[in-house]
Amino acid sequence: MNAEEMLSVIWRVFVQIAAAFVLLTAWGFACLIISMTMPTALFLIPAATGFFIGIFLLVHSALWKQKIILWIGCCLMALALLFGGAVQFHRWWTIDRFAQLSSEVRWWEYAPFKGKKTVQVTPEAQYRLSGKIPTMDGAYALYPVYAAVVQSICPRNDYSRTVRTNGSDVTFARLLGNQYKEPPVDLIFSAPPSQEQLKDAAELKLTYEITPFAREAFVFFVPSGNPVSNLTQEQIQGIYSGRITNWKEVGGPDLAIKPFQRNKGSGSQTMLQKIMGKTPIIPPIREDRVGGMGGIIRDVAAYRNSGDAIGFTFRFFSTEMFRNGSIKLLSVDGITPTLENIQNGSYPFLTDCCVITCRPRSENTKKLVEFLFSPAGQELIRKVGYIPFNPAESRKKVQ
Repeated sequence: MNAEEMLSVIWRVFVQIAAAFVLLTAWGFACLIISMTMPTALFLIPAATGFFIGIFLLVHSALWKQKIILWIGCCLMALALLFGGAVQFHRWWTIDRFAQLSSEVRWWEYAPFKGKKTVQVTPEAQYRLSGKIPTMDGAYALYPVYAAVVQSICPRNDYSRTVRTNGSDVTFARLLGNQYKEPPVDLIFSAPPSQEQLKDAAELKLTYEITPFAREAFVFFVPSGNPVSNLTQEQIQGIYSGRITNWKEVGGPDLAIKPFQRNKGSGSQTMLQKIMGKTPIIPPIREDRVGGMGGIIRDVAAYRNSGDAIGFTFRFFSTEMFRNGSIKLLSVDGITPTLENIQNGSYPFLTDCCVITCRPRSENTKKLVEFLFSPAGQELIRKVGYIPFNPAESRKKVQ
């Protein structure tokens, strides 16, 4: 081998090493992005690896004039693209193409002094707040209530940091102040705490002060195309215990039932546990999702409106905040969850909407709670879409 051939070999080796370094760096960045943004990362990262190996083989074949390596590289890239595309299509076909209940709600439309759907009433002068406004959090379905309260009795301001909605599981943790690096909120709007949430408070030597202010229905729903319109309490327990697994067992189509649940500690999951009593609940459906700070989390699957699905929530959330006609509420034991049936107590699954604190209430917090039972506060609750308790009913509930 003469000097010219030696230099050519050295140059090609150098280019190949440089290409390998560049491709390895690009592969690392691609895998990082995939792992942080794609629920299907477990399958896409091997596909990306095959794709970059294919590119490296193309570079190798171009440098060393090896056609067989060229064909291997092209085939590997094609297979990687086909596999990745198939994985994404499968995810879309089985999960993403079906509407997700919570993704349809525009929470900002209810924000105090910003939302176009926020209810406002004119309160009596003694209920208007000044000075330090209580910080608050609450269940998603109750956000329109306390956002309207803030807009009605608090000074105009930006409350995006102090009046938030995170769902009941996070809300109770923010009230107790035992999980987040921020001061605890002063009060929350939620359904009554679960046994585990009561235990969490007891461990911190705290006691919840609970003031019910409205009554709400816990409802089950299915896609609007499902012919089933009524379930008995026994059938609901059968579905969520795994004893009933096909819709034809309850008068529907020959489809396996897909019973969605909610995260542990959420208000609706707590209600399901109360309904089930001592009957064990089947493990929830799970799916991979992107975590809040990146990374893939194997979490309880959010409701997807596929033809075989059944889910549960609170009536207000499903009828007022999620209005696209794609779901229908089921009657239970032949009783529909109407406002009339909630008020007369005939619907079987009812719960309380409460203001909850776990530390001494400030004067402004007390005034806020008292406002809910004033004529203007009762009007506000009705305008939002709930059935208010009068003060006597609330005191009886607390006792």
